[in-house]
Amino acid sequence: MSKKILLTGATGFLGSHVLSMLLNRTSDDILILKRSFSDLWRIKELMSNPRVSYIDIDNNNLDDIDWQNIDTIIHCATEYGRNSNSCYKVLETNLMFPINLIECAIKNNVKTFINTDSYFNKENMSYSNLLNYSLSKKSLNMWLKYFSKNIKIINMVLEHIYGENDNSDKFVERMIQDIAIAPKPFVDLTYGEQKRDFIYVNDVCETYIAALKYSRENNFRFRQFDIGTGKPVSIKQFVETIKLMATGGGDLPVLNFGKLQYREDEMMCSYADTVELSALINTDKFLSYQQGIEKIIKYYREGKNVNKR
Repeated sequence: MSKKILLTGATGFLGSHVLSMLLNRTSDDILILKRSFSDLWRIKELMSNPRVSYIDIDNNNLDDIDWQNIDTIIHCATEYGRNSNSCYKVLETNLMFPINLIECAIKNNVKTFINTDSYFNKENMSYSNLLNYSLSKKSLNMWLKYFSKNIKIINMVLEHIYGENDNSDKFVERMIQDIAIAPKPFVDLTYGEQKRDFIYVNDVCETYIAALKYSRENNFRFRQFDIGTGKPVSIKQFVETIKLMATGGGDLPVLNFGKLQYREDEMMCSYADTVELSALINTDKFLSYQQGIEKIIKYYREGKNVNKR
């Protein structure tokens, strides 16, 4: 009988790409946990695949799940709290729900829990702009280490992920739209000296496939992987590349570097330590940020945006 993966966050940006790659690269059945009111625009076509099933978690309990044959949970669901969501809501989604999920998984002999984390939450960093999110994820990380005595845990610490069909309030998506797809006369920015490790979403998904394979072939309790290229790029260089590819060096839009102030606790540099990751996957095959930008601009200009709501 085929193995089954339980996937959370499948209607979101990362989760939808993970779902697509799981269907293309594995023979596993996929059980999606979603809410009855979740917007399915990203995965509408994938939902008709006979290997995909779902449960509306707001109308059912975790105990109602048929846990038979589920050997892995891939947890992509998250709540950033950007839209003034309460601290309680952030904690409920980012801490209490995954803890409940892990406890049910242990009770039903699920072998592995693959968690999605972020560079926002590195131990030596603080980010007040998403403080509730960051604190909730750091708390979960401590619980993951505790639960690892009873279930294999892999913690995926993502650097600055970007790609097609991201949320409109995300930095890269907003820059692509404002500069290349629906150009504005000007775009206000900070000086852009911050450096980020931009990693294309399909490359991130490849690491999830590699982590799934690793979990099924190796004995361990807790593993953590930094997911990135290991090559930080300045925000200014990244945005200027979008403009160059979109306009060929034209005058518009005007990029107003220095118009916005840095946040008080701005992270000035973050990038992945890829030593551990290189043992999991060949990072040399990851797209450069230039290649990623080119793919996204082409995707939107060809009208392939799945957001046809």
